Amino acid sequence: MKRTFATIALIIMCAIFIVGLILVFSAPSIGDKVGWIGSSRTSDRLSDATIISCQIGGAVMALVGGLGMIVSGYAWHRER
Repeated sequence: MKRTFATIALIIMCAIFIVGLILVFSAPSIGDKVGWIGSSRTSDRLSDATIISCQIGGAVMALVGGLGMIVSGYAWHRER
């Protein structure tokens, strides 16, 4: 039972890590898509703020996922 939980936790943490990396690296394209709304000055600020927010959110997700992978992998290895 414990090994099944560790395996599921490891898979979930890997998914969170991958989603975080995708979010970090696709932040400029997301910001450009959001930047098409509004006037020029507003769209530049909105675009920059969106890029930074996506990068920070993705970095946090990648960090949590990476640390979770380490802890889950250790628990999975100890149960073997």
